[in-house]
Amino acid sequence: MVGCVTTPVRAGSVGPSPVRVAAALTASGRKRSLADRAEEEQELHRTLSESHLAAGLQLDADVMDELKQDIYERCGKRRKMLHWAKCPKFILDPLIERMMVLAKVTPQDTFLDIGSGVGNVVESMATRVGCNGVGIEIAKVNHEVAMAAKPLFAEYRSQHGLREAKTEFVCGDIMKMADGMDYINNASVIWCSNKLFPIEVNSYLVNAFKETPPGTRIFVMNNLYNHHRPSCKTQAECFKYFKFTDFAWGAGDVEWTNAPGCMYMYTRTDYVEGDDSDDASSQSSLPQNSSDDN
Repeated sequence: MVGCVTTPVRAGSVGPSPVRVAAALTASGRKRSLADRAEEEQELHRTLSESHLAAGLQLDADVMDELKQDIYERCGKRRKMLHWAKCPKFILDPLIERMMVLAKVTPQDTFLDIGSGVGNVVESMATRVGCNGVGIEIAKVNHEVAMAAKPLFAEYRSQHGLREAKTEFVCGDIMKMADGMDYINNASVIWCSNKLFPIEVNSYLVNAFKETPPGTRIFVMNNLYNHHRPSCKTQAECFKYFKFTDFAWGAGDVEWTNAPGCMYMYTRTDYVEGDDSDDASSQSSLPQNSSDDN
């Protein structure tokens, strides 16, 4: 079992901001780096992961990574590691598994990947959990690779007696798709590797995610909602719509770097815009800023 690293921030608590994670204080007052934090969290995630594997994951992370390498080498549209600008970089299965564990993904979920590249995250969810998945990708060349690999993953699942799962890949700009919001609202778990998304796409998602059904779990790499200063009135609005979980990723989690980083999980509440009857009580229950945020 490949060890993964996670310490979720308690939902609704003040998580570390991206610029402060690397300088978070330990109990003794010493500064610890994000890499230190990831290392300290490794054993906890291994325990969480083993528990979730017992609950239904069909393959562990290293087997899935090897399977993907084999399939993308064999499929007609080969994924070539030539240059950053020409090749979509993978998040790897230890990190994908962390999302499965935190979101408690089950075969009854519907997974959506916005900016799905060659479809590797969708196929991991379908193969390891058995849930249906959709990938939306704007680049035609990446979409063609996903479509070429799709029957090979389906064949593997069938031959190994894994749960049947349907995967769908759509080539288009989600902001311009007539059914873009339908895909978002029909998903119970959403993933966006949005580090390189244009600002207008992230702005679109800020509003779109507020319209998702209660209980939807959303993962992003670039924080869309500045939830680390909740005493600010504008940012306090975020806590009406979502519960927040921040967690670290480290070496072996992504292809493009061995440096650690932060990811964010938003869990949609049942708040409806305009329903502010409990606004006073919700404001009083918001987490308070630590002294170094003032």
